[in-house]
Amino acid sequence: MAEHTPLRISSRRRPRVLLLGNGLNRVYGGTSWAGLLEKINRTSFTAEQVKSMPFPMQAVLLSKDHVDVSLQDLQRELTQCQVHPWLAEQIQRLLALPFDCVLTPNFTYEVECAMIPDFLRCPQRYLRHTAAVPRAENGFMLHTYYSIPKEGGDLPLFHIHGEARIPNTVILGHYYYGNLLFCCDEYLTHRAPAQRYPLWPGCESMDALSWLDYLILGEVYSLGFGFDTSEMDLWWLLCRKKRERAPHGDLWFFEPERKSAETKRALLEAYNAKCVSLGVKEPAAEDYRGFYEMAVREITRRMKENI
Repeated sequence: MAEHTPLRISSRRRPRVLLLGNGLNRVYGGTSWAGLLEKINRTSFTAEQVKSMPFPMQAVLLSKDHVDVSLQDLQRELTQCQVHPWLAEQIQRLLALPFDCVLTPNFTYEVECAMIPDFLRCPQRYLRHTAAVPRAENGFMLHTYYSIPKEGGDLPLFHIHGEARIPNTVILGHYYYGNLLFCCDEYLTHRAPAQRYPLWPGCESMDALSWLDYLILGEVYSLGFGFDTSEMDLWWLLCRKKRERAPHGDLWFFEPERKSAETKRALLEAYNAKCVSLGVKEPAAEDYRGFYEMAVREITRRMKENI
């Protein structure tokens, strides 16, 4: 059974949060969205034919609305973990920084395996839940996380869209996205009505009961996550973060500048996100390794300046 471990957020310092997507994993051939769709495809359609649809609907169509069953069939494959040495090095550098929390939309376990080589032998050893629930969740994982051992104290890592080891938790398909968004709204309505967290105007600290608390209040560094416009839960939460009345941090979005993503960047900025391209424009696929290495160095610099 997963343990309950208290997590605290102080009013004296905004939480420092890493939002880590699949981009770094893709540098050396990690599973892509197109690759996942190919594996769950039960139709005569190709990924090319459905690419004009929002990502969640692509999954529904190609799996014939059997996303959950398709993921159960892939469970063994998705829970194998061979982390490329370059990826492990970047993850270890990032998690050596004084982050208070890591959020990942990935279903797979590259972060855990980079930090704990034998993690998949007994993942339950590291499974925790907040005081909001009596046990680890089997559905929407708002309050369930892995505790990653590191120097200076364990680090909570939330799989915000579920994990491959427990297919019922995976958010893939617009039905699941819609239900997750409902859960987010319900939690935040009870936790912070009228966009007022308990830290405002003045208590010293509060329990962190969900990854939503970290995302809303924290100084968030987003790396390797594309913020595709179909990710409606995170776009809604970004807007909710903007409206929060308690002192809260920014979201820093690290991605090269691309002509095809101009409107997305403008939308991010409308929600007060800070887009950081590091001067990189229209990179070829093979150039992303260099961009991510630059981004890790820049995040390191910023974190050290703000300790």
